[in-house]
Amino acid sequence: MDVKIKLDQHDKHLEMLDDFFDGKQHSIKAAYQDFTGDRCITGEYRDCKNLKAAVITSQFDQALGDSIARKMLMEYNSAGLESWRKIVNIAPLSDFRTQRRVRIGGYGNLAIVNQSAAYAAVTSPTDEEATYSVNKRGGIEDVTLEAIRNDDVLAVRRVPVKLARAAARTLYTFVFDLIATNPTIYDSVTLFNATHSNIGTSALAQAPLLAGRMAMMKQTDSGSSEVLGITPRYLVVPPDLEATAWGLVVSPSTGYFIPTAAQGQNIQTWETIVVKTWTDTNNWFLVADPSDIPSIEIGFLDGKTEPELFIQDAPNAGTMFTNDKITYKIRHVYGGAVTDYRGLYGAIVP
Repeated sequence: MDVKIKLDQHDKHLEMLDDFFDGKQHSIKAAYQDFTGDRCITGEYRDCKNLKAAVITSQFDQALGDSIARKMLMEYNSAGLESWRKIVNIAPLSDFRTQRRVRIGGYGNLAIVNQSAAYAAVTSPTDEEATYSVNKRGGIEDVTLEAIRNDDVLAVRRVPVKLARAAARTLYTFVFDLIATNPTIYDSVTLFNATHSNIGTSALAQAPLLAGRMAMMKQTDSGSSEVLGITPRYLVVPPDLEATAWGLVVSPSTGYFIPTAAQGQNIQTWETIVVKTWTDTNNWFLVADPSDIPSIEIGFLDGKTEPELFIQDAPNAGTMFTNDKITYKIRHVYGGAVTDYRGLYGAIVP
């Protein structure tokens, strides 16, 4: 026996709004009229015959907001701006207070204990503290009565797409700027600095790349001065250096690498990340795997890595009443900081 599931009228209205943003339904005006019963599109609650018996969650502005939010999150996660996740550790945060990340240094090598001798006390490691706090980022956007009445399909459809891309690009830029801007970090020294032994000045090529790898491997633990042996996992470059990076990391046979230089270096296991928003054409960076050494932390309020969308208005209040428009607010709350310079190397090319 075939079982058919039928949608009720409310579900059909919601499906129509989703179809509008997916390009399957080509009239926001028709969707509004069908949902509300407001055939003349007055925007007045008394003319919304289909809403009078409905609960508040079924009102058009909220239903439209739900469809915008679904489309926005779909666009946000497919915007091609997710590579920042590869180089960071993500932390859920519960409040806006300053976050303190204390990194405990390591112990030195253990001493030999002779027969019948007492064990000597080990030297307690020192620690380093990085701090940051989250900030709200967002804005508001309107869908006007005129846009609905004029059936301005492109104007309404662009709302979730533009909001999503703005949110994704803002976060993407924030994370990679923690590297590109060479900020002053927790020890009051710029991230890439001779003091940190993690800076070079040579253009991207075979020898400077191997020199950067060697500098990372020679980094020592805080307090104990023991070599950590960190190796790079990502080569991070601007679009202008993409071809060079691929030639070095992906295709050593092209001539950038001779076999003896690549042997034992695991260069081909590195991944190239091309940062789309970088405008400097020369600087390049190496980043260790965050699972080996947490170098950058990004914290999200309540663990919400995706932006949220809120509706401001009811049909008979707010800007819907005063300005004939439905107002939506997008909000994304996060912050972050470099927590350990040892997993990062920067070539700041003059």
